Amino acid sequence: CLNKRQLLQNVSFRVGTGECVGLLGTNGAGKTTLMRAALGVLSHEGSSSIAQLPSAERARKVAWMSQNREVAWPVSVETLVMLGRIPYMSTGQRPKPNDAEKVNSVLKIMHLEAFRKRTVTHLSGGEQARVLIARMLAQDTPLIMADEPISGLDPAHQISTMQIFLNLAKQGKSVIVSLHDLGLAARYCTRLILLSEGKIVADGLPTDVLTADRLAEVFGIRAFYEKTEVGSILQPIEVL
Repeated sequence: CLNKRQLLQNVSFRVGTGECVGLLGTNGAGKTTLMRAALGVLSHEGSSSIAQLPSAERARKVAWMSQNREVAWPVSVETLVMLGRIPYMSTGQRPKPNDAEKVNSVLKIMHLEAFRKRTVTHLSGGEQARVLIARMLAQDTPLIMADEPISGLDPAHQISTMQIFLNLAKQGKSVIVSLHDLGLAARYCTRLILLSEGKIVADGLPTDVLTADRLAEVFGIRAFYEKTEVGSILQPIEVL
């Protein structure tokens, strides 16, 4: 509930190892509320295995990226990404060689090596988003949760980021990512959960969730959707 208003109703699901789960729905459907409640940062009825964890353990189990992309401190890209390693350091401890190795690895993955010494607040919004994704990846947790992580990225970095999430799932991690781009969801997510008015209306394979009837009912659109040799292609065509 938020301001005594019930935003989610009878929502229940489990995410398994190796799944890249796309959380879909229109604005106001409850995607962000669901993720924040599951993390335990928003009061809720019911139970969440994540929210029940002690905060220190939770930080080593779950990496979270919110929609809020504001970077308040004029620190270097390398310094901000290193913050993802804090859950593995004791108070006052300096980064160890393995922390530096992890940071170097994610900077390479996110194509940020040339930005290492740049001040984050001097970067564009899309570049800052990539740095924040890198910080999340540096946390190296079994579960990754990201709320609209590709918002504001150019097409190439949208695609590469979704490829990274899918590859992490293939390596044995669990990923939950909220999206508005149905085409990328269909192409890179192994499973989709579709929310509408605070309820789960579909949960399954992209081809089973993104049917013509559901696209019309939930999003009010008609779309071209086909599985091809190069993967699934979904393109919204018109508003109904």
